[in-house]
Amino acid sequence: MTVEEIFNKIISHMLEGLTYHDELARAFDFLGLYGYAKCHDYHHFEEAINYRELSHYYSTHFFKLI
Repeated sequence: MTVEEIFNKIISHMLEGLTYHDELARAFDFLGLYGYAKCHDYHHFEEAINYRELSHYYSTHFFKLI
């Protein structure tokens, strides 16, 4: 497995997590469970930052885009 394949797998997993937390935040917001919605909003925000940091790391160290 190459470095590019490993990073692609990690990034795809992170994107699944972003989607998961976004969908749950919307669902809880719809149900009126605003505390749970805020919790998933926070997790979505945190994972988005980690996604951007990993993308930046890969592009600056390997000089490629994921």
